[in-house]
Amino acid sequence: MTHYEVLGVSRTATSDEVRAAYRRAARDAHPDRHGEASAARMAAVNEAWRVLGDPVRRQRYDLELADGPSASAGTAGPRSRTGASATSSAPSATSSAPSAPMPTGQLSRFPWRFFAVIGVLAIGVVFVGNVLGDPDPPVPVDAILAPGECVQIVDEAMREILPVACDGTHDAVVAAVVGFDGACATGTERFRDPQGRGTACLTRVVPIGG
Repeated sequence: MTHYEVLGVSRTATSDEVRAAYRRAARDAHPDRHGEASAARMAAVNEAWRVLGDPVRRQRYDLELADGPSASAGTAGPRSRTGASATSSAPSATSSAPSAPMPTGQLSRFPWRFFAVIGVLAIGVVFVGNVLGDPDPPVPVDAILAPGECVQIVDEAMREILPVACDGTHDAVVAAVVGFDGACATGTERFRDPQGRGTACLTRVVPIGG
């Protein structure tokens, strides 16, 4: 029997017709329904689908059918009637092998476009949140100086300063607080820390409103 005869279709059957015929034949011959007695039939069905389900193998097989029985035995050609004994002896080798997977159509694809859209939306949400969100709270005013706080110069000669709010009038911004023997960076001025903890290194600014 040829592979077409095994599946019960003509040589002019379309790919969809071959696929449908394979499914019917596989259900009819599956060992789960008919036991080991149908193993040989199932093996023939699987082999027929392996050849006819692939366009390249099917084209080669059709050429071998056209050439007749002189086709080489090494290719997947039609089964001759004299080879029935070989087929009947095959159940022991094929009965334990799993049946060929049923065709499921188009392979699933990773949803790159979906994840790209989600990523863009997430970036947009973060950006809008940063733009429209509440601004950073102002640095609290206390007697303990820290980098970033604003001060007003009370006595230039005595090098005395007073912490003030940065949103008001101020003379300088604290760049760093170092020990009494510490050195301030270039571009900053040394003033005494009001708490006597060391030296405040200040960066002069133009007074707001001045």
